[in-house]
Amino acid sequence: TKLVFRSTRNGGHKKYKNLYMMDAEIGEDGGEAERITEGDWIDTHCQWSPDRDWIVFSSNRDKPADAPERDHGMDPGYFAVYLMNAIDRSVVRVIRSGYDFSGHVNHPVFSPDGRSIVVTADLAAVSADPMSLPLLLHSQRPYGDIFTVDIDPDDMEKNQDVEEFARVTHSRYENATPDWTVFSTHDPHAQWNLLVMEENYTPSCPYAHHDGGESWHMTGQMCIPKRVC
Repeated sequence: TKLVFRSTRNGGHKKYKNLYMMDAEIGEDGGEAERITEGDWIDTHCQWSPDRDWIVFSSNRDKPADAPERDHGMDPGYFAVYLMNAIDRSVVRVIRSGYDFSGHVNHPVFSPDGRSIVVTADLAAVSADPMSLPLLLHSQRPYGDIFTVDIDPDDMEKNQDVEEFARVTHSRYENATPDWTVFSTHDPHAQWNLLVMEENYTPSCPYAHHDGGESWHMTGQMCIPKRVC
């Protein structure tokens, strides 16, 4: 019954972003949004845990005091991932960014069982100079690759600055918001496994136009055009 979201509503002229909570049934027509973080920083990419006890989010609240507001006109980074207790509002940092090159650890998403978090991050740097890639207004720098980290689902304090994580992708392009499947890929009866078990069977991609001239194939759990494989 509660929504958590980021907003610049009290961010001043610098548009700082903090997190707010709202009754999903009443909304702002019959109630007010409760501010649950407050500071001159950016809190973003928030999501409820499956058991609704915690909130995971990304923030640059721990950036160094001498960090520049902008780096050559771009976002300077220093984003890390945090967990918040939805009841007492205590916060722990789970994965920090690299302070030596102003890292990004963003887009955290809980696994369905609440035991892991997937993020998009430049923990392994990037495989190409960001300035040689297209400069987009909504995303000045590539976040890098997708990583997962296992967490303790019962004791939030045990998740302070977790050091072990798994790298999932190796790419020189930006990987954006990740997500989880809701079924086990090891289940022989799972939908995707049923689709790829038959030899020489290529399932159609729901995003491919039948007259677009593209040839698509299945890799893992994503449909991608063959010409960019």
